[in-house]
Amino acid sequence: MMTPKRFNVLSWLTILYILPVLATLAFVHRFGVNVPFMDSFGLVGLFHKIHLETVNFSDFWVPHNEHRMLIPRVFIAALAFATDWNVKVQQYFSVGLSILSAVGLYWISRQQGIHHDSRHDWQHFAEIISVILLFSLIQYENWLWGFQLAWFWKTTCFVFAIAVLQYPSKHRWLDKGFILGAILALFMSFSGAHGLLGWIAIFPLIWVRSQASSRPRLQQILWLFLLIGSVLLYASGYQEPADNPDRTYVLKHPQEAIPFFLAILGRSFSNTPQPAIWVGIVLLIGCTLSLWLFWKQSDRRTELAAWLPFLLFPLGFSAMTTVGRTVLGIEAALASRYTTVTLLMLIGLLHIARICCQRQPWRLLYGAMAVVFAVFSISRSFDALEAGEIWYEDRILGKHCLALIEYMEPSTTSCIHKVYPDVNPVKSVWYTQLDQLGFFDFVDYAEFEKLPAESHGLIDNPPPDEVIPLTTESTVVLSGWSIFPGRQETPELVLLSQDDRPSFFAATLINQASPDLAEVFDVPEYDQARWQIQLPATAFPEGVTTIRAWIYDGNMRFIPLDNVIQVNRDS
Repeated sequence: MMTPKRFNVLSWLTILYILPVLATLAFVHRFGVNVPFMDSFGLVGLFHKIHLETVNFSDFWVPHNEHRMLIPRVFIAALAFATDWNVKVQQYFSVGLSILSAVGLYWISRQQGIHHDSRHDWQHFAEIISVILLFSLIQYENWLWGFQLAWFWKTTCFVFAIAVLQYPSKHRWLDKGFILGAILALFMSFSGAHGLLGWIAIFPLIWVRSQASSRPRLQQILWLFLLIGSVLLYASGYQEPADNPDRTYVLKHPQEAIPFFLAILGRSFSNTPQPAIWVGIVLLIGCTLSLWLFWKQSDRRTELAAWLPFLLFPLGFSAMTTVGRTVLGIEAALASRYTTVTLLMLIGLLHIARICCQRQPWRLLYGAMAVVFAVFSISRSFDALEAGEIWYEDRILGKHCLALIEYMEPSTTSCIHKVYPDVNPVKSVWYTQLDQLGFFDFVDYAEFEKLPAESHGLIDNPPPDEVIPLTTESTVVLSGWSIFPGRQETPELVLLSQDDRPSFFAATLINQASPDLAEVFDVPEYDQARWQIQLPATAFPEGVTTIRAWIYDGNMRFIPLDNVIQVNRDS
């Protein structure tokens, strides 16, 4: 019978398990934006073929850069047609996959508690911190990028493969666990390049579990055979993308490759190179020690085998990424998206230490290590809030500009760059396809109004009565304010045109503090009616250029703001 005291303990534990999930859901709700971003545009052609009923298997099988994304393409396509491609649903789907991963981790830990009663100390503690790590906002890029659900899918497959492989049926050389684990490893393999590493990372567990079967060698050989078969199938018909970085660079510059590798490992603790490298060294030592314990402590080998893949998978991923990305420089190693994989290493170390640190003073040391993991993860998550705000503003601006793409110039300062680096394919290919699919609301026609009698705002800096001289290295900062007279709202963005051309070369959000305007107009909603944008001189042709600011009123009209600015760029 459950006593009130035990019930209270379980209630508090449930809250601690759920809080990280709720925090991540709140993060996605606040900063997620329903707009295609970067690689997502590469799926528009697939959706268009499905719409025209001309799609075939090769459209799902074709590589995306160096990745075979067969399974994620199926998921994303299904979600797209079910939701009119609401990209934010994909972001929530990533959270759902991580919830499944958390359930799988809990299952692995609980099964070990059942099979090894004497080693359940710190179990709840380790499980709660595992959930904190799994839902860390350090991975903000992947949480806010719907296309990246493929990464969370691979993690889910990886965790469940380990869960079903952990304890085999006795004396059977081929059991349901092995079959399910192999299927999940296949799903990983054809969800992205680093999914192939799952076969290698899980092999120590296969080696341990095979000892209980009647034919241990057969399980090991079959697993390796499936690995080789997956690699060969993955590589069939593969052609290296022409714009891929030089993969031999890592061999020519090992002095750059080693810090790059270590920085990927340590990114969970720091977003600056040197601290991340030092943390990477510490984590690598921890992994080496764990491998030594796995080899030496045969009485704990079965337990350790379930957590060892959580170390090997991130190590393999970091090595693979180092080969492909070192040429981009050390800053590339600090990408937030890599932490979705490397956080698994912290989870693996956390549980390996729990198993091994059963006596004092090691128990105390383990508690300190676990707290450090949790504190750093939570503190780094708070840091991610600032990054999330920046991402949110960029995506919102990109969303508005994408809707107005008919009027956007393919300039270097185009706001379309907020969602994709090249305006031309967005405008010439994907815009038409998205419009036909009905997956996005575009403004196909809008009128350019004359200067209205009632001011909708103005450019107040720089002064309009002088020509601003520019050199090639100069930058010009424009700022102003905008409102909808008689309406208790402000426009969402201001658009800039050159020499009265009916198109825009730049835009920015109207979201800066303006308490003075709220007071002058006696409209509290005008407290964020100011805007500012910084433009390079290269955005303008040589000679004198006139800049005018516009707003879109949401009713097929572009309305000009008061004042125009003139710049004179030297050759």
